[in-house]
Amino acid sequence: MPEAPEEHADAHDALHSHGRTKAARLSFIGEIVNQRGFVSVDDLTEQLGVSRMTVHRDLDELQRMSMLRKVRGGASAHRSTQFESDLQFRSMSAVDEKKQMARVAASLVSEGDVVIIDDSTTSLAVVPLLIAQPPLTIITNFLPAMQQVSNHPDVHLIALGGEFTPRYQSFLGMMCERNLSDLYADVLIASTSAVRGLDVYHQDQRIVSAKRAMMNAAQRRVLMLDHSKIDHGALHRLGRIDEFTHVIVDDKVEAAVVRSFEDAGVVVLVAT
Repeated sequence: MPEAPEEHADAHDALHSHGRTKAARLSFIGEIVNQRGFVSVDDLTEQLGVSRMTVHRDLDELQRMSMLRKVRGGASAHRSTQFESDLQFRSMSAVDEKKQMARVAASLVSEGDVVIIDDSTTSLAVVPLLIAQPPLTIITNFLPAMQQVSNHPDVHLIALGGEFTPRYQSFLGMMCERNLSDLYADVLIASTSAVRGLDVYHQDQRIVSAKRAMMNAAQRRVLMLDHSKIDHGALHRLGRIDEFTHVIVDDKVEAAVVRSFEDAGVVVLVAT
């Protein structure tokens, strides 16, 4: 009997994949999408030595895992209304802007303050500056931040519990939110993925719930935004810009946007 098309494709892949397992393929695709921001099906077919059908199946699986966004002709690591970029991709994006904003954010923290750090790569850039100026207490649900702070015994670390979410490297859910309801902080340093007008958004409702709990626990609430997040929406509304006391932006944000934030009663600081 002639081979079924699917069986023929799998046999072809086995001959030309150079021993690359499915797990290795998925890892390779995730890595290259995060490095480039976009990769085409044709490029993946050539580099992996597998059929287009197999590449499409791999992209479907990675999209179900929220590791990338499947688009026409390939896959993208860039955020959309429903998709937040992978942690690795976000860590490599707007690096200079994050460093500039981090210096401004650190200047808002005083000796002895209790500081909440959210699970954003933007806020993570502030952590090295904070741990250099103890005494300080840092509260966070973000594993990379915990790892940095734990190496500095002069900084008091409070790690928020909850359900660990590998995609975000953070602890989320009811336990995290309940723990925050029993805490008080001088400063919250946070970021988000999208701002449209005066409304603040994020793609994941679990992240939104955790950030809301952090906002409720802090007296001063600092939101850090680089220009790529302005004039974009996402699925879940976090709140209004004036629910934060301070907004820090980079110098590529338009002056009209800065004025609209100031008119809402927010202290806006432009990092240069």
